[in-house]
Amino acid sequence: MYLDHFGFERHPFRMAPEEDFLYMSRQHSRAFVFMDSAVWSPEGFVVISGEIGSGKTTLLKKMISDIKDEVTLFHIAYTNLQGDDLFQLIMQQAGIRVADSNKVSMLFAINEHLRQLAARGTPVLLAIDEAQNLTHENLEDIRMLAGMEGPNGPILRVILLGQPELKDNIADIPQLTQRVKLFFHLEGLSFEDTQHYIYHRLTVAGFTNKELFPEPIIKLIHENSNGIPRLINKISDGLLLCAFAEDRFTLQGTDIDEIRHELLVSTDDIIQTRSKKAAASEATAAAQSAANGNALERIAMALEGIEAKLDHLVDANNPKIRLFEEARKRLKDGN
Repeated sequence: MYLDHFGFERHPFRMAPEEDFLYMSRQHSRAFVFMDSAVWSPEGFVVISGEIGSGKTTLLKKMISDIKDEVTLFHIAYTNLQGDDLFQLIMQQAGIRVADSNKVSMLFAINEHLRQLAARGTPVLLAIDEAQNLTHENLEDIRMLAGMEGPNGPILRVILLGQPELKDNIADIPQLTQRVKLFFHLEGLSFEDTQHYIYHRLTVAGFTNKELFPEPIIKLIHENSNGIPRLINKISDGLLLCAFAEDRFTLQGTDIDEIRHELLVSTDDIIQTRSKKAAASEATAAAQSAANGNALERIAMALEGIEAKLDHLVDANNPKIRLFEEARKRLKDGN
């Protein structure tokens, strides 16, 4: 490998989440604060969404490491669940046994267990990663669990992390949406944050020569990764491998085009990711425009009904009626 070639003490761009390599950008810091607030708030329920590789799991690992001795934690990372699998996982982690394993019995057993934990004054947290895979039934189960009350209010705090569609899945259940205290979406890093991210990882890996990744190379990495940390890692690692293979100590931006397919970093994927914000913005604007149009149409129809009634009561030459007619016409024309 290239570690000895460049003088790294550790691998700087591994794919697996590593807590000490975590770069806390402004948005990651905010997401972390929101997650931490959920732990210590009696009504804590936070949803963190982000693209694949945006750093959600690494944030969760750091938070768990920080609080593991102070809370009772139920951590679920496998979310391809069916039926009562969620309850089964919670009961397994809690060490709960019931004679009858139907869903109602499990719910009562979990409720009693959580109440006992809450009575001791220890926060109880349910943290679920990859939560976009949860079924509608799973989300309804989480809503029930989050609604369990003890003497001092809700007895379970919840953190859900997942890809962007998670927010839409939650929005389909209004009662669950109302329980969520904070939503936060992790965007791709800016160019400046991408630069700091790369330098941070190099430093943790025991390498302080910033000249290895000059600004033009970082700009290319940012453009081809859209600021997604995992893609930044893949491209940076690929560039280092290319340099090592050719016995170079400098990186070449032209290598990115040559290794893109090997890295499974598709230009189409990057373009699609970049266009998501624009598409969402356009959809919102279109929906708002349609809503405004429907509202104007309803108002115009109501005015027409009022006009018909007024025709029986007042003379059409009345100045007030002329003003009314002009207003109705403007509404129908969309002005």
